[in-house]
Amino acid sequence: MIYSEAEAREAVIEAGHRLREAGLVARTWGNISARISEDQFVITPSGLAYETMRPEDLVIVNIQDGSHQGSRKPSSEKGIHADAYRLRPDIHFVIHTHQSAATVFGIGGMDLTKDLPDILGDCVPCAAYGLPSTKTLRKAVAKEVEMHPESKAFFMKNHGALCLGTDETEAFKVSAALEEACGKQLAFLDKRIRAASGGRAKDFGKSVRSGHRFLLTWKGMKKIYDLKRLPKDMPEAAAIHAAIYKKYDVTCIYHEKSREVRAWSRQARTLRPYVDDLAQIGGVCIGCVSGMVRDEIVDGLNNCNAVCLFGNGALCTGKTRDDTLAVAMILRKGALSALYAKTLSDCEPISKPDARLQRMIYLHTYSRKKEDSGVCLKS
Repeated sequence: MIYSEAEAREAVIEAGHRLREAGLVARTWGNISARISEDQFVITPSGLAYETMRPEDLVIVNIQDGSHQGSRKPSSEKGIHADAYRLRPDIHFVIHTHQSAATVFGIGGMDLTKDLPDILGDCVPCAAYGLPSTKTLRKAVAKEVEMHPESKAFFMKNHGALCLGTDETEAFKVSAALEEACGKQLAFLDKRIRAASGGRAKDFGKSVRSGHRFLLTWKGMKKIYDLKRLPKDMPEAAAIHAAIYKKYDVTCIYHEKSREVRAWSRQARTLRPYVDDLAQIGGVCIGCVSGMVRDEIVDGLNNCNAVCLFGNGALCTGKTRDDTLAVAMILRKGALSALYAKTLSDCEPISKPDARLQRMIYLHTYSRKKEDSGVCLKS
């Protein structure tokens, strides 16, 4: 059925909450839309988090020419949604996600045809790579949607997934089924990652900064340090955090110790992004240092928001807590992508020019967010 405008707005908001709770979307990543007529749909706006989004924030878009109504700017991927509705009259709900397993599987550029549940049909095609929000990506996705009229899910190489449904319920089920199916395809990596991740990681702590002071949580203890009066006998972990705060305009540091990131850090190699969001939020080339030399760690964060520590995961930084945790989340997906790529015969990371362009656009456009407010340091 085609939704009424009011029904569509409520359904999109509900879908955002459901997808977030299921771990299929986070922050402002991805986009959701619902058809309200033969010629129009409502879509999530650009740069607004799902947890704070309201029905009135959604934007009405015309399917044929992409023009829109409303005070907010629609998602930059509105054209992909418009093509899905134009090419598939049976589709009334569209979800674009950066969900982990599907995004990782999609870096190989392969269609998925094995062990698919009925809701996904016989094939999940993979659209060719294109920079986000470009005509190249839009045309690549439209081609696959048109060539596979029975498919409900599509990979967007190095980017994410597109899931279609006759309504919100079906589109959500498609997204969840796709993640489960891709998880099964990647299950063979679990044993390798477990073996490669090594033993327990050394703790480099986490911290949050307010002004010239920062609160370090390390080895179960909390302590406030003043960057203007640092003690000479402070532990090395504290000295590392202090050195990072002195050099970079960040307010949070987090030690990411997931198995995927620890396994990659033991490769002692630079992590180049296989997925767009790592290039944007993490960096073009994320280096790996010994983790024993303070200056190496600090220098490793130059032009990046993460640095791998050999055998010990990575340190992630950001201008807010949310930004820092987002870097850690995407770094896990980026490490898994790189480990998966090693098992494929012909799988290259995103080109450095494309990665640099995405990083620049993110830093100068999308990352201009309000800084974390209400930071209170308590020992």
